[in-house]
Amino acid sequence: MLRLPVSGERARWRPMTGEDDIALADCAPGLLGALAFVSRSVVDADDRAIDAGALPVGDVDVLVLARRREVRGDAFVAEGTCAHCGADVDVSFSLAAYADHLRPRVPRGARQDPDEPRWWTVSAGVQVRVPTVDDVLDAAAAEDPRALLLSRCVRPYPLTAPVRVVERAMAALGPTLRSDVAGTCPECARGVLLDVDAREMCLADLRFLARAVYDDVHLIASAYGWGSDEILRMPTARRRRFAELIVGGAAHVLEEVGVG
Repeated sequence: MLRLPVSGERARWRPMTGEDDIALADCAPGLLGALAFVSRSVVDADDRAIDAGALPVGDVDVLVLARRREVRGDAFVAEGTCAHCGADVDVSFSLAAYADHLRPRVPRGARQDPDEPRWWTVSAGVQVRVPTVDDVLDAAAAEDPRALLLSRCVRPYPLTAPVRVVERAMAALGPTLRSDVAGTCPECARGVLLDVDAREMCLADLRFLARAVYDDVHLIASAYGWGSDEILRMPTARRRRFAELIVGGAAHVLEEVGVG
């Protein structure tokens, strides 16, 4: 069970099935796709589906990173281009260390509202809360995204404090996992900074892996005559094992007859 760093909620990924893999493989990129993925497959401490739209964006980021770590491990490689010489640059880092570096922090002098824990007093008479996924998606479709977020996440509104004060407070209390990662160019040896959107990179990685479900269903259906619905209801780990056995058996037969 994972304690989410911004909201403090407890959540975990439930065991995935082929149906979940299909949904992941076909999900949209960006925050909307992450919302669909988390909403479908994450449960709370009572094993109830979590309301991912009500979570801060940073918590959804952490959940996606946690799933990628479960599936492929903690090591991650970000790719980019050196701004000085144009060479390709790879920077390796730990997802756990990256997420820990970007944990929430309480701004100096900020006080949590004891009656409404989501709200923080950050200036005389001014309170803020961290925007949720739903807030951000609604803002993206609004005529004035910034104004919509401020109207929902600051009180009183219109503002009685400088915008930069409340925006810095919200960023500190609810950081996302998009940040620069430092490295060294292998060609010119100068320092580079790569813009790393860790949630989106991990989601793309998971989406790519999930597409194996189509090959797995074809293999298993061809070998055993099972229907696709039956195969898709299987836990992902079990389905993958069946597919590996089929591929391994075929390779063994080819070796015996001297092919390959």
